[in-house]
Amino acid sequence: MINIEGIYHTFLEKENTENRKKYKKFKGYFGASSAGSCFKKQLLRMEDKDEPGFDPRVMRLLRLGTVVHEDIQKAIKNDPIYNSNDFEIFIEKRVEIPELNLVGHLDVGLFSKSNAHLKVWDIKTCASYKWRMMFGKKPNPNGSPNYKLQLGTYTGALAEELNAKTVEMALLWYNKDTSAMREQYINSEWIEKAMEYWEEIYEHTKDGKSSEDMKVGSYGVPMENWECNYCNFKNIHCDGI
Repeated sequence: MINIEGIYHTFLEKENTENRKKYKKFKGYFGASSAGSCFKKQLLRMEDKDEPGFDPRVMRLLRLGTVVHEDIQKAIKNDPIYNSNDFEIFIEKRVEIPELNLVGHLDVGLFSKSNAHLKVWDIKTCASYKWRMMFGKKPNPNGSPNYKLQLGTYTGALAEELNAKTVEMALLWYNKDTSAMREQYINSEWIEKAMEYWEEIYEHTKDGKSSEDMKVGSYGVPMENWECNYCNFKNIHCDGI
């Protein structure tokens, strides 16, 4: 007999290892996908501290999101617009802000060559509870600030690279329970908020501070109390809350 669950977990661990290789030459950089996270966690990762992996269930959840991302991106590549002379389309585009030691890969970007208008999408999978918070009868207008900062980071970096005149950005939600999809347009003010976040954390490193200098309860450690409940560094490199 074979343990299929165990085999799948081993496969996912190998996939994660391969994915980390694309950031190998960016050791010492911050990752754009972690925008809005606890400052101490950011420095621990930048310092390449050992971070325990996720348990099998969480890894399967993350993989499901990856599969949805890949399907949507593949669909776009097979659409005629991908070869249009009017637009430039970016899939898994790497963006960098070297002056802030920042790197990341955005999901989908569309740049109009005629008017230099840029639109960026970040794909997010969620369960029905999160979906109701975003699109139910009483949606939370302040929900998902980290996702907005992440999207603002990608959009700001690519807009600078392309010298875009105007920008537009959206979170593309996929409900894992119902397969419903919906765009959530995000105000471009989140670009400035994202840059402010990264500038603040970069100042800590520029001043020579390490993760050991960042004590729990100080500014940005954590950004939100709930972070500690889901942090892999808790009780290893950090006491948490």
